[in-house]
Amino acid sequence: MQKPLMELLEKLFIYSSKQLQETLRKRALEERAGDFGPTKQEQQQRQHYSQLKKKKTTSKTKRTNNPKWPPIKNRLNLRMEQCCDVIAGGLRLVLDDEVTSRFAAAQPPAGEWNLLTRNLREKKRRLNLRLRLIWLAAWLLRYVLLLPVRAIGCSTCVVVIAIATALLGLLPDWPFKRPVVEYVLRQCFRLTASCIPVMMRFHNLENRPTLGISVCNHTSPLDVLVLMCDVHYSLTGQRHDGILGILQRSLVRASPHMWFERRALGEREALALLLRLHVGANDRPPILIFPEGTCINNTAVMQFKKGSFTVSNVVYPVAVRYDRRFGEAYWDSTRYSMLRYMLMVISSWCITCDIWYLPPVFKLPDETSIDFSNRVKAAIAAQAGIDDLPWDGNLKRWSPVRDWQ
Repeated sequence: MQKPLMELLEKLFIYSSKQLQETLRKRALEERAGDFGPTKQEQQQRQHYSQLKKKKTTSKTKRTNNPKWPPIKNRLNLRMEQCCDVIAGGLRLVLDDEVTSRFAAAQPPAGEWNLLTRNLREKKRRLNLRLRLIWLAAWLLRYVLLLPVRAIGCSTCVVVIAIATALLGLLPDWPFKRPVVEYVLRQCFRLTASCIPVMMRFHNLENRPTLGISVCNHTSPLDVLVLMCDVHYSLTGQRHDGILGILQRSLVRASPHMWFERRALGEREALALLLRLHVGANDRPPILIFPEGTCINNTAVMQFKKGSFTVSNVVYPVAVRYDRRFGEAYWDSTRYSMLRYMLMVISSWCITCDIWYLPPVFKLPDETSIDFSNRVKAAIAAQAGIDDLPWDGNLKRWSPVRDWQ
């Protein structure tokens, strides 16, 4: 059922893109040919402009013939123009740097449109009547039919997870507890993914992690949902409030998860000790870590924190790549709350992604933790087909350039 719907959406996107290109081509031809000719208002404006131009030329000749008039451009004006050009070029480089653009939702390719509302403003002037009707029908389908159904389904799944984890937490620590917890939580996460919905394709299942530390590039909280649908992990991350906080407190009742406060040095040191103890135990699930420390818009992988690579000499990389044609998965936590982000996700067509399990990477004898993390980061970026950048992702939290944009 999912495959025919995806093919239908792809055909609809291709049709809308062709219609946009056709309207742009027609308008360009009309502007070049000038079939309709200038209107009366345009003729009056042209006459007024020609009269002003004649007055300026006559006054200019008078000034040039009169030696008392000073030159139009002196040295100070030339210097100021040169300085302004340099300043404008520097500001252009600052605004168009390769780092700041990774902290906002990536723009769709030129000439493509997926009929989503958030991309309508920049294409509103290019739509013909047929495309406007298609967009209106798509808007009614997503917001009137799909959004309420998905919102009810996701809310029900949150309640189900909270109740299930509370019941699982009451089980004694016997050998059968871990398989039961893994099975129940996997089904809960799969049910939640189907309510959004999230279309997942897993690759290289022979490299699926079963213990140790697994690292992954980070785009949004959906990464956890997607990965937990296939493998049960022990999660680590920043302690949150709201909906995320409810889920964090629920999950920790049933399985060993580690939440901490990023700014508390004592909690970070305690986390390192807990990670070593967890890795040393053979009866614990693998640990899922996002070494970037923040969400990036899935066009690049940024600097990995070295703390995750000092705990163990073996790391299991996972690469996640989202297809933004059907919906944007990136969460800009500095601009949108979790509730608004979820509304944006469930009002999209769907979320599609590919997950690759990479072979385990071993630390070399003379390799430092920084070099080890860079090697793992390069492998993830190469597999996902995205850029490998050396910059720290935490620049997102104190970047003034985004306000200028």
